[in-house]
Amino acid sequence: VSPDPGGAKRADRLREALEAQLGAELPTAFMEKRRSGGRVSGELLVGEVGGRVALIVDDLISSGTTLLRAAAACKSQGAIAAVAVVTHALFAPGAQELLHAPALDRLIITNSVSPPLRDGWGDKVAVVAVEGLFADAIARQSVGAR
Repeated sequence: VSPDPGGAKRADRLREALEAQLGAELPTAFMEKRRSGGRVSGELLVGEVGGRVALIVDDLISSGTTLLRAAAACKSQGAIAAVAVVTHALFAPGAQELLHAPALDRLIITNSVSPPLRDGWGDKVAVVAVEGLFADAIARQSVGAR
């Protein structure tokens, strides 16, 4: 699930990778999202999530409102769980609400940014280390540049 139309390609690439690993066809979905005057709106969820674990894919968490909207929409459409997978977790003011919201069951983030917020995470947040991936990418780039 992409929490907005702009991230649909990112979510689709992850869906394709999961399909290859699982050997099964997986559905895709995305949320409508509009910004006007600093306010986010749009409630339409396009795609089938009923009876499934909705894996919400995004590049960045700031306040978490976009993820919460997507998780709530997935749950209201019958998803059995909403799990967010996010690359950069900035956790701006207001993000604490994300960690306590019942709509979001799990949050998986990388350590690409050292998040200022750590209190109250409990078992809801998992952090994936990425320094090894960066080191490998740099090494491959260095070998190719010679």
